[in-house]
Order: sequence, then C-alpha cells, then structure tokens
Amino acid sequence: MPAPGELHTIDGLRMHLQRSGPAPADALQPTLVIEAGGGCASPIYARIQQVLSAKYPVVSYDRPGMGWSDIDGAPFDAQRNAHRLHALLAAAGVTGPIVLIGHSLGGLLMRVYTGLYPEQVVGLVMLDASHPDQFEEIGEMPTAQVAMERDKRVKFQEGGPPPPELAMAGAIFADMPHVVQQLTATFTPESIDTMAREIEGLPHVARQAAAVVDLGARPLAVLWAPVQLPAGSDSATAIQKRWPSFQQAHAALSSHGRSHEVAGADHMSLVLLPPFVNRVAEEVDRMMAQLGSAR
Repeated sequence: MPAPGELHTIDGLRMHLQRSGPAPADALQPTLVIEAGGGCASPIYARIQQVLSAKYPVVSYDRPGMGWSDIDGAPFDAQRNAHRLHALLAAAGVTGPIVLIGHSLGGLLMRVYTGLYPEQVVGLVMLDASHPDQFEEIGEMPTAQVAMERDKRVKFQEGGPPPPELAMAGAIFADMPHVVQQLTATFTPESIDTMAREIEGLPHVARQAAAVVDLGARPLAVLWAPVQLPAGSDSATAIQKRWPSFQQAHAALSSHGRSHEVAGADHMSLVLLPPFVNRVAEEVDRMMAQLGSAR
C-alpha cells in the first residue's frame, strides 16, 4: 500500500509523516505531534489524530522500521530518534512550536526530545506513559515469542489467513475502513524486527529519559489507565503496583503538571476507543486554551 502521508529523506532513510487539520493560524500556534508507543505504527493513533485535527494541526509519524519508514538496523537510541524527528518536522515545514503527545514508550522519547529542543516544545501530553524506573530489571528478550509472531506475519504476507489481531482492528476501526487497510498493510515481519530492537534498547532509552529531570513550567498533562491486564510475571506485577506513583512522578516533572486517572481505560483502549479518545481531546483543548491565553 502506498504511504498515505509524506515521505522525507532523513539521515539517508525515507521517513513517513501524516499531517491533518487546519494549517497553523500564525507562527505561534502549536502543532500537535504524536509520538507512538513501542512497536506501533502511526495508523494506531488515527482516531486520536482525526479527533484532534478537527480543531488543530496534527502530525503523526513512523519511526524507522515502522509503518512506511525505512528500516534502520542501528540500536534504538532516544537522542538519535529526537534528532531525526526534529529534522523530519523541519523537512515537512513544521517549524513553529509543538505540543508533544506521547503514548507508552512515547512518554520516554518526548522527555528526551524536550531536553534537546526546549525552545520548540511548549506543552506535553503523556498517555499512560512509560517511566524510566520500570526498566531497572528488564528480562531477557522473549525470542521464541518474537519468532512466532514474525513467522505469523510472514505467512500472512505470503497469502495466509488474516490473524485475529486484524479482526480486532477491523472492529475497533469499523467506522474508519481506510485505517483498517493501513494496519493490514503494516502488519509485516519487519515491524516485529523493529519492535525487538526497541525492546533491546529500552534500558538505554530509559537512562536517557531519566537524565531529563525538569520540564520547567510547560503545561504537562498526564492521563493514565487504571485497568491492568494480567501481568504474567513478578516484575510486571511490581510495575503495576507502582504505576499510579509513576504517573504522579511524570506530572512532577513540570511546575504546571497535572495527573488524571481515566476511569475504565486500559493501556491501549486509552488511545483507541472513542470515549477515552474524547477524554484525551478534552485535556488537549484545555492545554491549547491555556497556551493561547499566554500568547
């Protein structure tokens, strides 16, 4: 499937960016930039982008190896990712202020981006964001599980039956059939290879994010999901117990940080299902109004 958005060459790699919504009214109006969670391509956030772009300029993109962006075999590094995103935005003409919206791993990446480009980032929205301390004791790579998932995608790309995950995507995005097509097109073995590199790099990325300890007085909204899925290990159970305190710690990074529990949401439904996406949009509206009044 052809890339639904724009392709720009950054560091010798073609990187994919999708933009929607009105153009910025002036040079000071922020553009919303969505930073995906680990192993996620941009179509996963299509509902959030659609809702937010009714009012604001919005950009999503694919990290190298995900979606329609070229594969990068280098180890996962948050600073490199930030530099590439910064260059990608510039290539796409997004040169004004931005508000970063990061889900899961995206919460770590946006901390690093803000530390490198503090003059550009005027606000942050963390959605059930990862915390550096949760990767203090990361287990070994689940190589057998990764291999099974990769093999499943190889067989699907060769004409095999669609896996259950795509049926679920079809139900979630029944009102957005083009998104189902995009998710089907990006259900590739290469995306599993990229996810594995991101998992391997998590301790390093967590240390990079932990070094950014102060986000100043920028508006920072932390929305988190209280519904936890079965943990599966003692370390995962321990992380679940600490999840509320992790989210409070995120909010404390800014003197204008706020933490909100989104009742009934879990880690993925927070960014997929309309009631929770609308709750995210309400928080973005509040932040954009706050930023507008300060202009």
